[in-house]
Amino acid sequence: MRELSAVRQRETATPAKLAPVQDLLHRQSEIHDMIERRAYELFENRGYIHGHDLKDWFNAELEVLHPWRHDLKESGGAVIFLAQLPGSFTPDQLSVSVEPRCLTIIGEREHNVISRGDRPAHTEKRTQRIFRMEHLPVDVDPSRTTVKIEGDLLEIVMPKVAAAKKHREKAKAASSQK
Repeated sequence: MRELSAVRQRETATPAKLAPVQDLLHRQSEIHDMIERRAYELFENRGYIHGHDLKDWFNAELEVLHPWRHDLKESGGAVIFLAQLPGSFTPDQLSVSVEPRCLTIIGEREHNVISRGDRPAHTEKRTQRIFRMEHLPVDVDPSRTTVKIEGDLLEIVMPKVAAAKKHREKAKAASSQK
């Protein structure tokens, strides 16, 4: 029963497109610059007191990038990246790039936040960003990678290169026996 619902969920998941790594390199650099600027602002606000550079960097990173849960698993024939996205990212708000040994995910979405406090309540637009670069334990085949999003769940299945070669060798051996 549980396996059937998992299969049904995969069938209803929205496929997402892969982006070339060149498209993400510029965006990665922009995110790094945002974190760097914010860390410097924190340093300025403290009166230029040295010795807190790592704390400033980590705090800036938390302000610029939203934390999210993710897991990288290796099965017999594939490397699987599973993540619980913060909020509801759509496929057009995510950019995913897969290289033989590297997975890069960048997401950005705007959402409205109602601010309350001393002043009257008002709505603000805020940008929620995610970023992750994973170095993969084995070579994968980017051309056969699948990316699916269902609600707040992201699943990226990256077939191993060795598994693809073995499959081709078995198919070749089976066809040569005729």
